[in-house]
Amino acid sequence: MTSDILIIGGGVIGLACAVELKLRGAGVTVLCRNFSDAASHAAAGMLAPDAEKISNGAMLSLCWRSRFLYPRWTRKLEDLTGLNTGYWPCGILAPVYQEAGEQGAGGRSKDKDVSQSSTYWLDKAAIEQYQPGLGADVIGGWWYPEDGQVDNRALVKVLRTAAESLGVEFKDGVTVDAIAQQQGKVIGVQTNLGLLHASHYVLAAGAWANQLLPLPVIPRKGQMLSLRVPESVPELPLTRVLYGENIYIVPRRNRSIVLGATSEDVGFTADNTPDGIQSLLQAAIRLYPQLANYPIQEMWWGFRPSTADELPILGNSHCDNLTLATGHFRNGILLAPVTAELIADLIWEKKADPLLANFHYSRFQAQSSTTTSMLTHSANFTNRHGNLQPTDLTIQDSSLIIAGKTFQSRLMTGTGKYRSIAEMQQSVAASGCQIVTVAVRRVQTKAPGHEGLAEALDWNKIWMLPNTAGCQTAEEAIRVARLGREMAKLLGQEDNNFVKLEVIPDAKYLLPDPIGTLQAAEQLVKEGFAVLPYINADPMLAKRLEEVGCATVMPLAAPIGSGQGLKTTANIQIIIENANIPVVVDAGIGAPSEASEAMELGADALLINSAIALAQNAPAMAYAMNLAAVAGRMAYLAGRMPMKNYASASSPLTGTIT
Repeated sequence: MTSDILIIGGGVIGLACAVELKLRGAGVTVLCRNFSDAASHAAAGMLAPDAEKISNGAMLSLCWRSRFLYPRWTRKLEDLTGLNTGYWPCGILAPVYQEAGEQGAGGRSKDKDVSQSSTYWLDKAAIEQYQPGLGADVIGGWWYPEDGQVDNRALVKVLRTAAESLGVEFKDGVTVDAIAQQQGKVIGVQTNLGLLHASHYVLAAGAWANQLLPLPVIPRKGQMLSLRVPESVPELPLTRVLYGENIYIVPRRNRSIVLGATSEDVGFTADNTPDGIQSLLQAAIRLYPQLANYPIQEMWWGFRPSTADELPILGNSHCDNLTLATGHFRNGILLAPVTAELIADLIWEKKADPLLANFHYSRFQAQSSTTTSMLTHSANFTNRHGNLQPTDLTIQDSSLIIAGKTFQSRLMTGTGKYRSIAEMQQSVAASGCQIVTVAVRRVQTKAPGHEGLAEALDWNKIWMLPNTAGCQTAEEAIRVARLGREMAKLLGQEDNNFVKLEVIPDAKYLLPDPIGTLQAAEQLVKEGFAVLPYINADPMLAKRLEEVGCATVMPLAAPIGSGQGLKTTANIQIIIENANIPVVVDAGIGAPSEASEAMELGADALLINSAIALAQNAPAMAYAMNLAAVAGRMAYLAGRMPMKNYASASSPLTGTIT
């Protein structure tokens, strides 16, 4: 299958882009995993840039521009399909309670012009005229006449119908496993239907975007429910959206009233909860008391695609033929028309609107170098010239070369288990390392200790080694390795194809699975990865991994994180003796003496994390491990004295005074 443009994602953003691109003459295919899962089905359809008090200037401009497009855009869609989108420029009221005072929850002064949009303060009497029946403790509120709503479910149906009528091709039930890339271009997407090709690709997968690329997009769950206006109430009691504290109430013309929404950082945890629904009902009844007697019609939930700054990711990517349109958080419905316009201009007309620069993915990359001073007492460990090694040594050492890339340091470190990001930064600098492992899954999910990790180090100076920590099967490890490669590219390391391969189904001892590791290694080598597999100290497995094309082997010294030291010395010696690729001793080292001993055996490098991160003074221990790695390497090159079973005097006996 080949198309002009292939869009990954069938939610409101993907559909809007598909319609706009098709109207401009493009051949468009949309891949949709599960149409009903899209966040757009679970929204309330508010068009509320003013009521939401958006403070970011570029975001406010984007939202205003999209709201301005809405009347013309929805009319165009309705003309194409003959269906109603439910667009209703009804205005939004934001009531304020007694305890909030006249400045309201958003802190706005009623005497201050707050935006270019029309915004008015209403006192208690005036707001009751606009909307009778508000809670007794409402003392006034803000009126946003230019905000409004659209029936989000109707809109998605209209968009899908419009796209189909225009000839957009849909492939439903398609799971995208990976985005295949070569030399800065997407060459296809791997799916359950096989490899699908196009000239250009658009990633509009919403909350699921970071399962394909390591973008900082996470799901933010929102629970919602709707009530029904009883037949005994002849006219609609609510004709305006109410935007309150931790609640919004959206009346529909079909006598439904939508209440939303919680905002929960719980990953993709499904289902409504009593606590979530109760919190919405309590807040809604306080704001508009007569809702207490309306029957519940429906409850549902969805996953908003959120970014760290709650702004979308729009525009060009690290690949010439891949465009990003994701991360819209709570404003996907509002931003659909402007996103479609900007993305179509960018792809089809080759015109980049200046506004796009504010939403480029690169804003999440490190902005400055991470620097830190060495330890205060580091001079105690150097000679009087400040050099780690004497300057008159005649021993020559080659550099560490892995997959054709040269490194001066033979110590690799990790990023986990530190007490803070700052401590990790200081320790990495003190270690002098040039390779740092990063757990792809933990960065993706912002696991404790990994928030902001991608931005914390200077990736111009440190080579990222993505690892597949947490993967229990070969299939999982392969998928995470692909994500790791994309993470490195997004952080500026375009040619980084390294992966530390871990396949660990054993939860107690964390011992790697040899069969799964070999299977994953074979596949990843075929895909062009430089594979650094973490293994038991098994000489036969090490040789087999070398034969399939791995860049190193990384035998454990003892169970990971145990700090037991070298428990597999004999096997590591055999691995080193037989290997034609670098041998990196990984896991179990707890002290600098053990690190030095591993290097004295002839290991090419060390990977140490827990022994540094869990030390009382982590940066000091990192520096000590640096010295130990250097000392052990020098000792290995110098050649150890032979061991004897008897004493041998260190001073000669000849010429002694008798």
